[in-house]
Amino acid sequence: MNLNDLAKADILTITSNQATGWGKTLAFLAPTGETAEIVGLHTKVRLQFDTLGNYVNTKKAHISFSESLLTDLGYPVRNDAGQVSLVGHLVTAIDSTGTSVQYVVNEWYPDETIGLIVCVIGAVA
Repeated sequence: MNLNDLAKADILTITSNQATGWGKTLAFLAPTGETAEIVGLHTKVRLQFDTLGNYVNTKKAHISFSESLLTDLGYPVRNDAGQVSLVGHLVTAIDSTGTSVQYVVNEWYPDETIGLIVCVIGAVA
């Protein structure tokens, strides 16, 4: 196993480990109807910066997970051109208060070296 394979295995273990308390259940729903439930990281904070660099109290949420968890379940992560595309996908996660919250994926940042995808998620319109 080379170093890249070890890094992929490590990121999978880190992000999907519920025993540590960091891994959380993420339920996905594709616009085409497919569903999948995996374990990944979920963060929701209330601190951002505006365009002038000032702190603002507004919600920001994101998730991080290993792509292989979804693709192993047959969930559509990539488009016909082979690019990660999560346009219109919904994600449900449970926050620290135990509340189940549904989000829409607004942005995605795949790391195609280690297989990690970070998604900025927002309120469902």
